Amino acid sequence: MISFITYEVFLSKFLIITSFVLLIFITFAVIYISYVSWKDKQRLKNR
Repeated sequence: MISFITYEVFLSKFLIITSFVLLIFITFAVIYISYVSWKDKQRLKNR
């Protein structure tokens, strides 16, 4: 019973950390895509 509780706590901590890492990764991906799109618009405007 005790091992099941510690496993459950480990699993919940793992899920929380994984979700934060994915959130940060997605945020950086959106910022990068927005930056590339902005640079492309600047390039097309200057032609």
